Amino acid sequence: MQLLETAANAVNVATVLSEQLPAGLIRRVYRALLIPALENARERGYVNPSRVTFHCPAEIIATALGISRMSLWRAVQVLKDAGLVDNRAHKANLNCRGGRVRNTGSIWQVRLYGNKSCKLSYEELRHAWRPNFNDEIRRGAGSHAAVKAARGRNVTYKSNSLELDLDLLLKHSVDSKKHTPSVGNSVCNTPKNAVLECLLDVSSARGGRDTVQMVDMAASALAQSLGDAKSLQFYRMIVWRALRANQRGLDVFPMLYHLAVRARVDLVENWSRKGGAVFVDRLKKTKFWDEFMRSP
Repeated sequence: MQLLETAANAVNVATVLSEQLPAGLIRRVYRALLIPALENARERGYVNPSRVTFHCPAEIIATALGISRMSLWRAVQVLKDAGLVDNRAHKANLNCRGGRVRNTGSIWQVRLYGNKSCKLSYEELRHAWRPNFNDEIRRGAGSHAAVKAARGRNVTYKSNSLELDLDLLLKHSVDSKKHTPSVGNSVCNTPKNAVLECLLDVSSARGGRDTVQMVDMAASALAQSLGDAKSLQFYRMIVWRALRANQRGLDVFPMLYHLAVRARVDLVENWSRKGGAVFVDRLKKTKFWDEFMRSP
């Protein structure tokens, strides 16, 4: 899948991907969800993701489509049953209103390809999708104000309409490179093998400071790819031991690379919640483990 360059391309790709669905409202809703999913993939620099997660209030999607929220939820339920979409409400403390917990909108996960059903992970549900929510409310720039303005432009509820308010939809659902993205690479992205490939270059470092920098880079790539940033020091130890094993004639870096890629895929596809634990468990089961961990 080629990543998108413009919103117009998002519409075209969404049209092709949705042809598998029956014509009508369900197909329109899936297309509307595909567009911000694809645009978020482009904005975040994702590499061929099978699924993308983003935040968008349901009333924004319904208004952009020109349908009622009830019609939207009926179509979404069909898509959820088919495994093409998953969604949950997102809540946050609203400090500008006495610190009460309020809904900020919905978290959506949309499948772009593959056969595995969408399922939001714990990391995606706990992520702070709207860090500036309180400021938006104070400025009157929240979703309710946007919906009110859209309805003031004579947007009507017609479920058979083919129109889509693309500007409204993308404004409230897509991270912008002009600001700090609300979500990082650790949330619903396929493995960036180009980053992990620095593991394969550690053994060719020139020594001294160059080796230290390569080890740190490889450890950071492992921690980021496996969603385990708190264990950076552990991965640094793993890379150093791999380098020492390499100096004894045991090249384990290709094995580490493939184990990391596989663990990252399992993490993204929700087969596991702890990519680092899966990676280490599989590493211990290899025939190289004892020699790999042996003191030099």
